[in-house]
Amino acid sequence: MRNDCLLKYAVIFIIGLLLSGAANAAQLLDIRPYEATDECNADIAQIRVTINGVSFGGILTVGLYDDPNHFLFKQGRKRRIRVPATDEQHIVCFNLDEHGTYAVAAFHDIDANRKLKRHWNMLPGEPFGLSNNPQQYMGLPKFSDSEFATDGLGADITIDLLQP
Repeated sequence: MRNDCLLKYAVIFIIGLLLSGAANAAQLLDIRPYEATDECNADIAQIRVTINGVSFGGILTVGLYDDPNHFLFKQGRKRRIRVPATDEQHIVCFNLDEHGTYAVAAFHDIDANRKLKRHWNMLPGEPFGLSNNPQQYMGLPKFSDSEFATDGLGADITIDLLQP
C-alpha cells in the first residue's frame, strides 16, 4: 500500500516536471498570440503555404508581403506567422481580406532569437525560402521573382527552404 502511494506521488511529480518543461519551452520560443496561423480551410479565401525542409527545434517564421517596394522589410509585410518548428513539413494559412498580388518569405529561426542570421555577404545564415522558390543570388531577392496572384479561394503555394 505504501509503495502504491509512493508510486502515485512519483508519477504526479514527473508529470508536473514534464508540464512545466513544456510551458517553459513555449515561453522560451517567444511566440505571441497574434503571430498564430489562421485555421486552414480550403473553402475560404486563404493563402495556404506548405514549407518543406524544416528541422526540429526553434521557430518557423513566415511573412506575407504585398508591397513590391518594401519586400522583405517590416513596412512591406502584411502579416507574420510564427510556429514551433517540429516537423519536416509545415502548413500555415493566412486568411485573405482582399485578393491581390503577394509574396511569401519563410525562414527557420533555429536559435529562436526571432531574427534571421546572415552571413558576411548578407545571404541567410539559417534555412530560408521564398514563394516560387527562386534561385538565390547576392543581394536582396526581388518581389517579382516571388509574387503570385490570388483569386477565388486564394492560393496554395509551396516553399522549399534552402540550407545556408
